[in-house]
Amino acid sequence: MGVLTVILLYLACGAATFPLTIMLIRGAVSVAVPSRATPAFHRRLDSAMGWSITVWILGVFVFYASAILIERQKPCEDQRTNQLTYECKKFLGAIK
Repeated sequence: MGVLTVILLYLACGAATFPLTIMLIRGAVSVAVPSRATPAFHRRLDSAMGWSITVWILGVFVFYASAILIERQKPCEDQRTNQLTYECKKFLGAIK
């Protein structure tokens, strides 16, 4: 697995969205004209950071739930999760 593949996987999983948002917002603040750096500007900045983390956390939950649903559609032998259905656990011999 190459470095580019790992980076793309990292981005696809959403793990980089919050750190990227922080970097973008801090970059915007660093190039902002000092007269724009008012308390209202910083309140909007804090609001953007708060919404970013909220969306990121909700996105993680949606990603996890959809991944589990997709995985459970596979045949029992092909499932790669520790959250098997009762029928698959029984089929694979985990439950007698």
